[in-house]
Amino acid sequence: MKTSGTGRRMVFILCGIAFWGPAVIANANEEKAIQIIKLWPKDVASQDHEGMGTPKPDRGDGHIRLTNISQPSLRYFPASGKKRGPAVILCPGGGYNYLVTTKMTLIAEWLNDHGISAFILHYRVPKKRKDAFQDIQRAVRIVRSRASEWNIDPSRIGVMGSSAGGHLSARVSTSFNVKTYEAVDESDGFRCKPDFTVLLYPAYMNKGKELSKEFAVSNKISPTLIVTAKDDGFFPGSQIYANALKEAGASVRVHFFEKGGHGFSLRPKHHPLSTWPDLCLQWFRDMKIIEQAEQENAPDKK
Repeated sequence: MKTSGTGRRMVFILCGIAFWGPAVIANANEEKAIQIIKLWPKDVASQDHEGMGTPKPDRGDGHIRLTNISQPSLRYFPASGKKRGPAVILCPGGGYNYLVTTKMTLIAEWLNDHGISAFILHYRVPKKRKDAFQDIQRAVRIVRSRASEWNIDPSRIGVMGSSAGGHLSARVSTSFNVKTYEAVDESDGFRCKPDFTVLLYPAYMNKGKELSKEFAVSNKISPTLIVTAKDDGFFPGSQIYANALKEAGASVRVHFFEKGGHGFSLRPKHHPLSTWPDLCLQWFRDMKIIEQAEQENAPDKK
């Protein structure tokens, strides 16, 4: 008897709960990944899984917010099909205090529908920006080093981040040559520069009217897509960052919506920002990240 993709994922979820223990059982409702990959060897060897994160009190909005993450990891959502394809590392937002993981779960499944594998990065929080930067560099290297195992094209590995996760994605896109840690294994011999970057309502991009000095902008930055709303309080930073990329000669496309606020994910069709996924897919096609055939074969969920 053949097992559906959902069925296969459920088997892994149940096994994962048994293995990881009560520290992450609260995460089970949103955890649909088929594999959990710890980033650092010292954590892989550890039998203490409390550092995988604990949920904050429920706000009644259907979202899970994880904090106290000291053992960063990737959640793997593979695309179906035998052909080698692209992958996106997803960086949740949460102000570097916690991670709103459920929004990225929805985006991971949407990417899967279009032939793109996804990895949700659970980077270290709270208030560990330096550690989080190490985590995203390490995550890109791990995915690239294991691309063959996961049926991924190593030249089509990108990052997508929202809010603080957008800030983190921009950092690895611009400061990929910055050495943040000593190599711990062979994965660190691979480059951590993403091949493309998508920023969703990024935060902390500017200091007043100037671009934050965290970003080493140049024409060597990989193609970037920025999606945000003009009524988002962080909008000026997105505009400043986009202008800096343009002035440096980097490839950048922007979609600045009039309304939408901060914190959107996938939205119903009547929402002002409901078109951003289609615009993102068009950009993926234009950048040769996905092929036209991959888009045409995707399921219609309208």
